[in-house]
Amino acid sequence: YDPQHIDAQTCVAWMNNYRAGLSHQQQLRMFNQLDSHDTARFISLLGKQVERMPLGVVWLFTWPGVPCIYYGDEVGLDGNNDPFCRKTFPWDKNKQDATLFALYQQMATLRKKSRALRYGGCQVVSAEGDVVVFVRVYQHERVLVAINRGEACEVVLSDVPLLDVPAWQCKVGTGTIEENVLSLPAVSATLWRNR
Repeated sequence: YDPQHIDAQTCVAWMNNYRAGLSHQQQLRMFNQLDSHDTARFISLLGKQVERMPLGVVWLFTWPGVPCIYYGDEVGLDGNNDPFCRKTFPWDKNKQDATLFALYQQMATLRKKSRALRYGGCQVVSAEGDVVVFVRVYQHERVLVAINRGEACEVVLSDVPLLDVPAWQCKVGTGTIEENVLSLPAVSATLWRNR
């Protein structure tokens, strides 16, 4: 139940290690979740760093597999280990995080419209320090995702053929791409799609 404090390289090594033992079809059927009825809620594990919750949400919806949302996560319900993770749903709108709920809705809509996010291959193109960047690919569709849990930074992407697209359109977040350089705000998740 204790969060692991690891860098991007270690995280990606763990993710690639479990993926290596599965076929692509099995990866697409993985049951991905941030938390469940058996664990502390992700937002509680973040402690005072709740601004990182959107990073987990974007990753949940963009990594290979099926995103599973434990009731209440979408509105910011907290709770430590069992039984506190099984609180009743906060039906009072004043007790719900409307911004977080809007992100869940936005990500669900993007995933529904994107064959790359539902069926595509996944290639990590950068993993260093606090930043993970990966691309999902299906036929001609590309979705580029950058997760930055640290300070504002720039990530220079080497010549990766998968990223050779005429133009990128930012769909989530406020990061920018200019001549293979990603400019990422602090503690942010940005998603681009090729036009």
